[in-house]
Amino acid sequence: MPRFLPGLMFVVCSLSGSLATAAVSQAISLPDAAGQEQVLGACTRCHGVDVIVAQPRSPDQWAEVVSVMVGHGAALTDDEYDKIVTYLSTNLAPRDPAD
Repeated sequence: MPRFLPGLMFVVCSLSGSLATAAVSQAISLPDAAGQEQVLGACTRCHGVDVIVAQPRSPDQWAEVVSVMVGHGAALTDDEYDKIVTYLSTNLAPRDPAD
């Protein structure tokens, strides 16, 4: 067996895992509502939709999460920040167990 083959197999396996993760991420979608475009444009530059929808949060928690992402380099105007926080707070908030 050539010496480069084990390294090549590692790369192929790693890429396969990444592609599978990307496929799952793409299968999950965000609710259709005002602000969705801003969320997709800003938030999915660094992670998949699955990360966004994984944990419903309160409006204050979403504001904090988006502020942290800005601190990590997400470039948002004040208007985009407001639209994203409003979208996430409205569409990805914790559900009332009585519903």
